[in-house]
Amino acid sequence: MNKKLLVVSLTMTAICLAGCSQPAIEESDSTSSSEAPADITNADLPLGVTTYTAADGTTHNLNRAEIFKASGYPHVNSRPENGKKQKLLVNPFRFQKDQSDTRDNIVADDALLQKITKAFTASDEELKQLSGSEIFSVQSFYEKSSYGKGAFDVVVLPCWVDYTGTPSQFQSAAAAQGGGVTASNYLKSWYIAEYNKANHGLLGADWQYTWKDFDSDEDGFIDLVWNVYAYPQTENSTEFWWAYVTYTGDSANIASPNVQTLAFASTNFMTAKFNGYDTHTFIHETGHTYGVLDYYDYNNVWKPMGGVDYMDHNLGDHCAFTKYLYGWVNPWVIKEDMLKDGKVAEITLRTTTTSGDCLVLASPNYNMTAFDEFMMVELMGPHGLAERDYKSGYESTKGFTEDGIRITHVDNRMWRGNHDQWISDPNDLGRNGGEVRNTNSHAGRNGMRTDLDFWPNEDGSAKQYFTQLSLMDSSNIEQNWTNTPNFTANNGTLFKKGQRFNLGAKTAWAKTFMPSGTNLWNKAKTITGWVGTDKQTFTIDETCTFNYYLKVKNIVKDAEYGAVATLEIRLDN
Repeated sequence: MNKKLLVVSLTMTAICLAGCSQPAIEESDSTSSSEAPADITNADLPLGVTTYTAADGTTHNLNRAEIFKASGYPHVNSRPENGKKQKLLVNPFRFQKDQSDTRDNIVADDALLQKITKAFTASDEELKQLSGSEIFSVQSFYEKSSYGKGAFDVVVLPCWVDYTGTPSQFQSAAAAQGGGVTASNYLKSWYIAEYNKANHGLLGADWQYTWKDFDSDEDGFIDLVWNVYAYPQTENSTEFWWAYVTYTGDSANIASPNVQTLAFASTNFMTAKFNGYDTHTFIHETGHTYGVLDYYDYNNVWKPMGGVDYMDHNLGDHCAFTKYLYGWVNPWVIKEDMLKDGKVAEITLRTTTTSGDCLVLASPNYNMTAFDEFMMVELMGPHGLAERDYKSGYESTKGFTEDGIRITHVDNRMWRGNHDQWISDPNDLGRNGGEVRNTNSHAGRNGMRTDLDFWPNEDGSAKQYFTQLSLMDSSNIEQNWTNTPNFTANNGTLFKKGQRFNLGAKTAWAKTFMPSGTNLWNKAKTITGWVGTDKQTFTIDETCTFNYYLKVKNIVKDAEYGAVATLEIRLDN
């Protein structure tokens, strides 16, 4: 629900993120003791890189927000380098009542203000009591999902910010800039005026924050403003009243920080479910403030992630790719040359949402970052942040109620200046920025040129568009994400004990889910020029192939992490 995207501390204990030494498994994986030991284990693997080296030789975090910043578009930093939490300022925004407006039916009173406050800041136990379900506040969710690396210090204003006109008058005033930008700019003027009054006006004598305090990294921008407006949303996301993230485009101002990154959503997204404390939309939109795109298809042709992800149908937790993009995990990485001469790897993965464990099967010349093409391997199940949503569902979509391995094909290559080329150097990305080549919308998103990346059929009859990330469904059913917009991933999507995955000539996975229809990676195609505006010239590197063979040896329950999987990986001979 991000139509305008150009794009508190509950500490988790005893969690070792991906990149620690081989995790201890308390329960046997039933592997025969007579079996020869593996040539490669977790401890032998390099880790994905989430940093870059600046021109002056200093090291900085490499994530989607930092790349946006290098491109001139500040976002919320998903992993602040100083470990300091970003400030999330919540603006409860209401209007003068319009008796002639039949849609103006929300009672913006102290009770609704309290619900906003709790939805953003409540502890898990408090929100469970209030909502009647095991859901999470925005603050708690991001503390847990980021393993503390991208947590927010959430501040909800203690009073409503009253706009001086009715909703229709606000909409007219915001016609040029949009509702989110207009509400945020109004907030700045309102806040400074109130704070300068005796006893800080409506903020109260005990109010402790100056306006500058919401610029925690002192870059001249308020870290993040969440405008929660007391007026019903429309049913059409292209209309004015909706939920989205956008940016003001204002310049930095150290002395009096301007709003840049902001979110905008109706209180109705919160009050329709869970006794009025539904946080799902707010968590989803907050994900966009870090720079990640929606994973559902704006064109409603296919469904690459099958709905089961927070950036798809607001479900469970962020996937391993998103967390890698944010700099929250450092996956183990396997490259094909590690498996030469018949070498076999035995890798253990704990449930990703509770541990941060994940594994990358690298493409040729992989640059060791989230900004390349690879297969992401993670252990899924109804545990941690995902437990309630996976078991009970949300908005008619359920998650994975059984443990299993999810494999997704990621093509998160970036470009700058020339779309036909991609940036392979992480240092170049960190220093100069870039934009994604692919999205999950069929034929691309408007204004982003992502429709230019595709694999042409030999007869020229169609284009097999690339995705940013998509499922390698274990079941290969006839009705899958490639051919139905109503497909929902299920337990059968995951790879279970005894199942294997490869892209050899006899498998349907390549034909069904790879744009090439073969085991060729997307990067095997290089665009060399154009004939007119719609026909490309290109070369194909026939050696740029996927040659891994992965088998799920076992998946066992684990008291601490939910489950632990053992994988065998070798080359497909």
